[in-house]
Amino acid sequence: MIDGNFYEKIGGITLRNICDILSIEIPVGYSPDIEIRNIARLDNASESDLTFFHNVIYTEELSKTKAFACLVAEKHAHLVPNNVVALSVLNPYLALGILLKELYSIKSKHDRTKTFISDKASISRTAVIGTGCYISDFAVIDDEVTVGDGTFIGSNVSILRGVEVGENSHIESNTTISFAKIGKFAYIKTGSRIGQQGFGFHIGETGIVDIMQLGRVIIGNNVQIGANCTIDRGSMDDTVIGNDVRIDDMVHIAHNVEIGDRCVIAAQTGISGSVTIGSRCFLGGQVGIAGHLKIGNNVSIAAQSGIMKNLKDNCRMAGSPAVSIFLWHRQNICLKKMVENRGQD
Repeated sequence: MIDGNFYEKIGGITLRNICDILSIEIPVGYSPDIEIRNIARLDNASESDLTFFHNVIYTEELSKTKAFACLVAEKHAHLVPNNVVALSVLNPYLALGILLKELYSIKSKHDRTKTFISDKASISRTAVIGTGCYISDFAVIDDEVTVGDGTFIGSNVSILRGVEVGENSHIESNTTISFAKIGKFAYIKTGSRIGQQGFGFHIGETGIVDIMQLGRVIIGNNVQIGANCTIDRGSMDDTVIGNDVRIDDMVHIAHNVEIGDRCVIAAQTGISGSVTIGSRCFLGGQVGIAGHLKIGNNVSIAAQSGIMKNLKDNCRMAGSPAVSIFLWHRQNICLKKMVENRGQD
């Protein structure tokens, strides 16, 4: 259920609106002015709602849905009940994402046509704040910080000396940013820490000597960083996050890591220092990558895998230590058979 206390419709939702946004034809026999109340899941949609079907494991829920219309791939349109209008699209989940962004917004006081700076915020005289920014209570913006136009800064955010934040970014409460340059349209969720000293030290006969970290964190455009993530600054070179990267909650990225464009990194992943990851890679939850490795482009790593060696382009890996996902499946099958056979002794 989309709760009106937290979210609001950007405009009226009609069948015509939906079809126009998705560039599809209005179904024959239906008025384009039919009003859609909400977008809802299959199992709780009402007769005035739009729903979506993107995974065959929900076939039973689809057969019972009471929705007015359903976003569905053409190959699955025959599964839609006769009382529900099938709106055929190439990718129902993508279509859902487009509609949600067009038709709803999170309720916020931020109006990008106006600049608001709380009188409880601490802003350095040498900081440069763009137009249309919203600076919340108890935010601290240090000397020589630059905040781009239209950016939202939540409460208790600390942005330390010299940091640059690109325009139209959104930084949620209790976040700390230092030694960093952040691109446009960044979305940094609550409690994340960016730019702190990395885990660099030397262990010798006289004890542990910390190695001063002199690099930065460079983050590209349209990057999302989940809640409670940590991204350490580089030691001599920079820690670099490419464009269009999506990072889930509680991910740790160590010093000097480089991540290419359009990578997706799931929760609780840990990436050791000086790892290089190519573009369009997918890392499942709780993946661990040892230091100084090179991961190619288009690599997929299954959840809880441990990467201990370099990976070429287009690999699919699983297990700890990780192997080809095909070999991993064979290993599991062999192990299962061994256990079953042992049980028959």
